[in-house]
Amino acid sequence: MRLILVSLLIINLAYLGYQFTQPVKIEQEEVIDVTVSTGAEPIQLLSELTAKPKMNQLGSSKKNPLCWAVGPYPVELDAKHLYARMLAMDIDARVEAQSVVIKEEFWVHLKPLANRKQAMRKLKELQKRKVDSFVITEGELENGISLGLFGKQASVDRLLAKLKDKNITASVKPLKRTRNQYWVMAPINAQFPMDEATRNRLMEGRETPWIQIHCDSGLPQA
Repeated sequence: MRLILVSLLIINLAYLGYQFTQPVKIEQEEVIDVTVSTGAEPIQLLSELTAKPKMNQLGSSKKNPLCWAVGPYPVELDAKHLYARMLAMDIDARVEAQSVVIKEEFWVHLKPLANRKQAMRKLKELQKRKVDSFVITEGELENGISLGLFGKQASVDRLLAKLKDKNITASVKPLKRTRNQYWVMAPINAQFPMDEATRNRLMEGRETPWIQIHCDSGLPQA
């Protein structure tokens, strides 16, 4: 019995010595190489992709700049006086002319004929029929027959009715009499605003109001 116990003790001591003599295993982490392209763009969040850049928002306002405008001045010299005062105060400004209709008339006529000889023949025919008329000698209606110039549509309608009774078909050409009026404009500058006190001082007591318009949208119809 004692021999068996001594044998087991020797075996356990031998196994323990064997374990101490074995090298220790070191677990290594698996390393994966990732190649990064130097030309690739940085990763962006979805929220960053959907957000509108601030520069675009600023750019949209630049496409529709606002201007101060005052007018209209019937005389160009008056507009230029204001323009000169603004330049003296280092205010960027310009004078713009605007064509406005002051009168509209209606020209009743017969269409131009092939030459002057035919026009004179037609004129004599109309005069025999007691139709007031004369030959047009220049312009786009040259060699046509003028039947009258009227300022009211009602007068035109009466004449056309009389001509129709005589089997005469006439044409009507609207004529617009225009003149220029003038506006003074200045781009609105956020850094150097033209405040109300400055605008009133520039007007020198006149009650003509300043208005804000889009610089490129055309002048207001006054």
